[in-house]
Amino acid sequence: MADNETELELDVGEESGGGKLKIIIIVAVALILAGGGAFFFLSGGDEAAEAETVEENGAKQKQPAIYVGVPEAIISPLKGKTRNRMVQIKMSFVVRGSQSASLVKTHMPRLKNDLLTLVSAADADEVIKPEGRLKLQQEALKVVQATMTQLEGNPHIEKVLFVSFVMQ
Repeated sequence: MADNETELELDVGEESGGGKLKIIIIVAVALILAGGGAFFFLSGGDEAAEAETVEENGAKQKQPAIYVGVPEAIISPLKGKTRNRMVQIKMSFVVRGSQSASLVKTHMPRLKNDLLTLVSAADADEVIKPEGRLKLQQEALKVVQATMTQLEGNPHIEKVLFVSFVMQ
């Protein structure tokens, strides 16, 4: 089998080989530049997104909302005049800016503790009504804003959302 091996020779002139090499180099450089440009445009501009407010034509605009979920539901027994009940509430916070989201996540154990204290003190006969849930939601906002102001000097949380509310 070794005797039957034949060598293939390509007769390529120097002009056509050099031309192909130049084309390959040009294409490679173009691809590298295109990739670098795409990376620059896709990763750039983060500083503008981090700003608390954006001025456009003299008017300030808020950043888009970021939703920070409380990791686990708040579960608590509630006392009522007629009947004691259990409540399970899943919550999320509305914040503006990734720095606020990061700070809220950092202080989540304290925020959850304060919310649990608030919910466990609620009256079951009131919370079962839509008005009572709205009042509890507003009180929860005041509590978490007070906690964040105490810890960070700024409330950071714009709104408390009840994602799920189950009462038995």
